[in-house]
Amino acid sequence: MKRFAITCLILICLNSINANEIRIDIGDWEPFTSSREKNANITEKLVIEAFKLENIKVKLSYYPWKRSFVNVRNGESVATFPWMKTKDGNKDFFYSKEPVLKESIVFFHLKNNWFKWNNYKSLKKYSIGGTIGYLYSDDLQKRGIKLQMVGKEDLNYKKILAGRIDAYPASYFVGYYQINMLFEKKQASLFTHHSKPLMTTDYYILFSKKIPNIKGIIKKFNSGLKKLKKSGRYDELVKKQR
Repeated sequence: MKRFAITCLILICLNSINANEIRIDIGDWEPFTSSREKNANITEKLVIEAFKLENIKVKLSYYPWKRSFVNVRNGESVATFPWMKTKDGNKDFFYSKEPVLKESIVFFHLKNNWFKWNNYKSLKKYSIGGTIGYLYSDDLQKRGIKLQMVGKEDLNYKKILAGRIDAYPASYFVGYYQINMLFEKKQASLFTHHSKPLMTTDYYILFSKKIPNIKGIIKKFNSGLKKLKKSGRYDELVKKQR
């Protein structure tokens, strides 16, 4: 029975890395991944096109995030994304050489509001919005920045538009996605962001260590991502997301 189970697992793994097609398990996290919205899946587009440049087709399967993580850890699927690096390095996985995407937390504000900041002290003259439970909101408060806290993130964008706060820190991609979802095109066009990031986060692909010849797949992805960036197509896809 044990030998049969091992044989089945090997067959699953081999099926997962068909010479020209691989299975990747992910979940829904707009605007990075989405089974529901065609224009809310920037990391999917980047990964698919990077592999395509190496003649590998990607089959995406959507599950709750925990299940996707476990599936890849157990070798039932080749990879999952986007994930941050952890202190223990997620010992059951290999990381892509470079992040699939760099996320910046930036301050959103109206174009007619001359919001500028160089250091934390310079933020004290502004009325800044915050969201309860968010890491960067907590960090700003610890640094002595008074925030107008709310329970739902989208309220901050409405407060900016109404002139009740000057700015709000949020993910570049999430911020523009929410602004475009909340407001009509004319109102959404009034928003911009400050170029100086509050913090940055790198998102990688996690590859299963239990897949045969996985290092060859990783090498292909790293090569494809490099080509995608060099061609200018990477920047084009990222700009379209906004």
